[in-house]
Amino acid sequence: MTALRLPIAGHRASLILAILFFIVSVSLYSPLQIWVLILSGCAALVRVALYLGWYNHAPSSRTVNLLALLCGVTLAWFSLDLGLLLSMINLLVMACSLKLMLMSRKKDFLQMFASSLFLIGCGFIFSQSMSATAFYLAMQVGLLVALASLFSPGMPLLRQLRKLAVMSLQALPIAVILFLILPQLPPLWKMPTAKSATTGLSDTVTPGDIASLSQSDELAFNATFENALPAAQDRYWRAITMEHFDGKSWSVSDTRRKIRAQYKLFGQEFTPETTGPFYDYQVIAEATGKSWLYGIDVAVAHTQASRDYIWQSADYQLIASQPLMSKRAYRLRSFPRTPLNQTLLNMDSRLNLQLPDSGNPATREWVAELRKQYADDRVFIRQVMNFFVEQKFRYTLNPDPMPVNPVDTFLFDRQAGFCTHYASAMAYVLRLAGIPARLVTGYHGGEELKDNVLSVRQYDAHAWIEAMLGEQGWVRFDPTSIVSPARVSFGLQQALEESGESLSESPFSGLYSLPMMDSLRLFMANADYLWSRWVLGFDAESRENLLERILGEITLWRLTLFFLSVVAGIAAILGVYFLPRWRANDIPAHRKLINRAEKVLFRHTGIARNQRALREYEDAVSLHLSDEAALALHRLIGGFETLEYAPQQRPQSILIDMKTALKTLRASLSTNGTDAKPSTPPG
Repeated sequence: MTALRLPIAGHRASLILAILFFIVSVSLYSPLQIWVLILSGCAALVRVALYLGWYNHAPSSRTVNLLALLCGVTLAWFSLDLGLLLSMINLLVMACSLKLMLMSRKKDFLQMFASSLFLIGCGFIFSQSMSATAFYLAMQVGLLVALASLFSPGMPLLRQLRKLAVMSLQALPIAVILFLILPQLPPLWKMPTAKSATTGLSDTVTPGDIASLSQSDELAFNATFENALPAAQDRYWRAITMEHFDGKSWSVSDTRRKIRAQYKLFGQEFTPETTGPFYDYQVIAEATGKSWLYGIDVAVAHTQASRDYIWQSADYQLIASQPLMSKRAYRLRSFPRTPLNQTLLNMDSRLNLQLPDSGNPATREWVAELRKQYADDRVFIRQVMNFFVEQKFRYTLNPDPMPVNPVDTFLFDRQAGFCTHYASAMAYVLRLAGIPARLVTGYHGGEELKDNVLSVRQYDAHAWIEAMLGEQGWVRFDPTSIVSPARVSFGLQQALEESGESLSESPFSGLYSLPMMDSLRLFMANADYLWSRWVLGFDAESRENLLERILGEITLWRLTLFFLSVVAGIAAILGVYFLPRWRANDIPAHRKLINRAEKVLFRHTGIARNQRALREYEDAVSLHLSDEAALALHRLIGGFETLEYAPQQRPQSILIDMKTALKTLRASLSTNGTDAKPSTPPG
């Protein structure tokens, strides 16, 4: 390798860098445009072809510049839909792909190395799980191997890996210290909202939609309570409040959206007055690409960091300041006995009496007759709930399609459905009776990972309703709990078993019934929870609590001394690593043996080596040695030459032979002795 140019064929560092860049690009498939991903693959193929010698030179600058112009125009065309962040990531991958094709100098390599590290950082924007962290850590190690191969092309790969492992272990304590004490800066960009949602709830629900989520065991969120868990029947996690019904589907009302926008414009936020016992807990929510959060009513942000992140709507919904593009931890305090009557009830009433102009005639007629018999709202609601029991409705994940007049079909024909069927039908019935009602979607239940930890998954998705009852305000009703009490008390799995169904039709669904597989699943779930809580959930409040435990009362003087101590500690660690006088001389074993032999020979013959070659020194001292000692010295020098100039030949066995020869030399000299006195110190 020359001072500036890189070799083309057989250059291992370039090949490793190209392959790792493509793998990292593939891991960003979600934010990347498909053509950008294809471009990165083509660039990697170019480097592979150059490495194998299929081509003698990289593509010309003119060709790559033309390709860059076409790619730039294409990216500019799509950037309006992507948003700033995704456009910048696509631009970075596109630029790196073009640079990879032209890479011919050490400077180009270092630029690609730095850009690939930045791409790894972009990957953490979209995924921060343990598996993603392990993957990106492996990618980073691979990039360091490529860098080592650039500067030490002749060093064996295993030796490079050993050196990198040692350096990584040396850097680990410094990284841990910096993670614990450095503040986390907020992002400099706004997260995208389009084309980024993963599995989860939707802000538009048609009866049967949530049933599809019940086939997914993906994690929705973990909740860690400070004290005992809420009772199973009280674990209603509100996510979205839906107040518009078009006869088939429920959605967030446009009027509600406009009210929220006005409140945010004037800097106003709904702040409920809470009362009674409460739950303190931390929620670690998975990425959804959406802004709704989860909490047990009535939930309020418990810490300043959470208050800065959460905005509370007048329909008791918690809304994040930015979409959840990665895991997010926040702390809540819930007051389950606080009545939901603190909003503008007149406006809520008008909004939640909205009805479609037509449709479901049988339901309309039935409600009219029933309302004549039961004028009291509470009695009427009780009769509707009794109707589900008396008609022997059935809970199922696989109801028949109901495309026309779905409420009529569900109530008087099929009489079997999922939670959204029951909630949708009951809310519509109450509105027909003049009782304001709305649909609420979220989750119910959760698996107990520990005594105070709940793991809530997508199959825990649930829907219920709220009805307005005078001054009492909004009151929760769950018709599913009447039809299938096991769904609320014991979870979805047991509810389906009682109805003769299973949670998943996968051929592997029975594996978790095996004790070993179930233990493995719980172990992985606990590991992911601990990672989320102690690493991803380590926020500003956690850092402040840590400093309080270390310093006691936090004052400016104590903080200054603490940070100066941290800086001094890091400097001391670096000093231990890099100051030469504090490090033992790294002398190979075969050289140590020769140095010991020289000292022994000088002590017994008085002849110093004085920078002479070993064979010349052997000739000088052999005249003063016995045959046994001379033969031992000859073996010792022969082993040294083999290890020094041909290290691939059985180094361990040669070292053993050298040690034996040195022992023989010492024994022979001590037995035969010599009267020579040292005249010159050994060189």
